[in-house]
Amino acid sequence: MNITIIGLGYVGLVNTLFLASKGHNIFALDINKNKVATLKAGKTTIIEPHFQELLTEYSNNIRFTTNHKDALRNANMIFICVDTPQGNDGSVNTTNFYNCLATIKESITNDVSIIIRSTVPVGTNKLTCDYFLDSPYKVDIISFPEFLSQGKAFEDLTNPMRLVFGVNDQKGVQIAKSLTTLFDIKKIPVMITTPINAELIKYASNSFLAMKISYINNLAQLCDAVGGDIDKVSTGMGLDPRIGSSFLNAGIGYGGSCFPKDTNGLYWIANNNSIKMDLMLSTIEVNNSQIQYFLNKIYRRFRSLNNLNIAILGVSFKGGTEDVRNSQAIPIVKALLEKNANLFIYDPLAVDNFIPLFSRHIHIDYPASIEDTLKNADFVVILNDSNEFKQLTAQFYIDHMKNPIIFDGRNLYRLEDMKNVEYHSIGRPSISKRK
Repeated sequence: MNITIIGLGYVGLVNTLFLASKGHNIFALDINKNKVATLKAGKTTIIEPHFQELLTEYSNNIRFTTNHKDALRNANMIFICVDTPQGNDGSVNTTNFYNCLATIKESITNDVSIIIRSTVPVGTNKLTCDYFLDSPYKVDIISFPEFLSQGKAFEDLTNPMRLVFGVNDQKGVQIAKSLTTLFDIKKIPVMITTPINAELIKYASNSFLAMKISYINNLAQLCDAVGGDIDKVSTGMGLDPRIGSSFLNAGIGYGGSCFPKDTNGLYWIANNNSIKMDLMLSTIEVNNSQIQYFLNKIYRRFRSLNNLNIAILGVSFKGGTEDVRNSQAIPIVKALLEKNANLFIYDPLAVDNFIPLFSRHIHIDYPASIEDTLKNADFVVILNDSNEFKQLTAQFYIDHMKNPIIFDGRNLYRLEDMKNVEYHSIGRPSISKRK
């Protein structure tokens, strides 16, 4: 079987490496010449566990290219993995997707199966089927949404919780079953349903997880108001298997390329179909408000930030990734700069992606170590849950700061472990050690 994967971003590259590791030969197509050149040179363009090792080991199974005619001419199965970013009005921008369809239509030379892995609005599968009605070739369209978490994408593809396929006919059922064989995944739930259901499952899943995050963050605000401890509350909730403990960690909110886009996308889709989805709107609003809520903790502690030195630990949207898209750190950094603070930012994975966002701002420095980041800081702000930061102790902050004051936007540490420093988190009592 000749397999072509279009789009070598996060979803496309992990699918490419996974299928290559299963012994399949892959044409990997992208319009970004620099990205393709880097991958051809054997260097991964995304920081993820196992990606570099997989690329090195299975490079002979992959042909990276920008030439769509070569990639599509003899393809039997085409995976569409292009980005579908959020539009200014919250809608899903499908320009890349439909450009991709046009390229496929003009390039194929035989019957093909198109596998939609991009996150697309409800009804896109049908529109895609209609688009190929006048093609001289038989084109089967299968929706196959992905459920990958950044930081463990290959693990999620190797051991998924479920596979969901949206098909249009019995031939589609056969293709879906062949995909489970192709991916060599056994003993997990497989759901074959309609394309509309499959498209909705993707949006509904991510939006529900985002809703859990906003719920616990809203509850954390209440804990602050009444003297509760959100860690104890979320632990008690999570003991109920109907609720579960996942995505109940209070913090500064969700970011990244999926949750913000998919929550807004689902709300837009509902609104476009005259359905009020107030719960989704509240999820989005709470997430946006959490940034200011956290900043207000800093503002209450310091009357002025003018010329203060602030250490920032973590600017990617979560630990273990270089991705700064929709990171909650971005508006927080902007707000602190507007208060005329001097920022010392440490995030070895994300710094190269973060620097262009602030055009090498004269009040931002990027030290090479945590120690150098902390040494002259008046206080430190933690903005993601990197394992490197989780392992730090109160004594480390005491040893490397003139006056250890910590604002923890991810509730990384147990309160009992931070008794010898001034420590502020979210939804938990502050620990005061002011001089």
